[in-house]
Amino acid sequence: MKRALVFLAVAGIIAAPAAAADSGWHLRVFAAGFDPDLDVVVPAENPEEIRITADSDLGFGASLEYQFSGLLGLELGVMKASPAILLTAEDVPGFGDISLTDSMSTTAITLDLNFHLTPNSQSFDFYVGAGIASMGYGDLRYLEPDGDYLDLDVSNDLGYSAKAGLGISLGKNSKWAAFGGLRYIWTDLEVTQENAATFDFNTFSFSVGIAVSF
Repeated sequence: MKRALVFLAVAGIIAAPAAAADSGWHLRVFAAGFDPDLDVVVPAENPEEIRITADSDLGFGASLEYQFSGLLGLELGVMKASPAILLTAEDVPGFGDISLTDSMSTTAITLDLNFHLTPNSQSFDFYVGAGIASMGYGDLRYLEPDGDYLDLDVSNDLGYSAKAGLGISLGKNSKWAAFGGLRYIWTDLEVTQENAATFDFNTFSFSVGIAVSF
């Protein structure tokens, strides 16, 4: 349901007319919603199993694209957010059901090759892109019910991403535009304490912001 609402919100943004993409530089600044796909159950000693899930978060980002032809551009971007990583367990001796939460600082540095699909349009710029994503993660520290801390080291990872975006003109012949975009990042999350464990940590994100061309 949550993802369906996000798709509908972004669809409403990109349904409007958008600014044409010309050769040159495009600077974009935006709010970025992060929705990590993490829901796994891992074996443990006491309790017998722990469920690991992630909440979505709203962060921010910026990117700079050089469009070297009517069709192609190269874009370097960064996005930051702090999604919560939840550890839950049932029937823990002496404590019952428990839920531990900590926010994980997440930085995605992306490098994409963009394909501008409407090079001749004077009203909108629709583009798709694909590339690599360097994911930087902060470590996790949970306060346990007995007052001790559970520290988990999280390794950085290199993944892949794909995206689509559409700009919206803010006036005839204006260098300014509003835009909305969708992105999906395929990556892993490696967590270590005594032993290492690796989970899929694919992330859906949406962005809404302002762009200027020069």
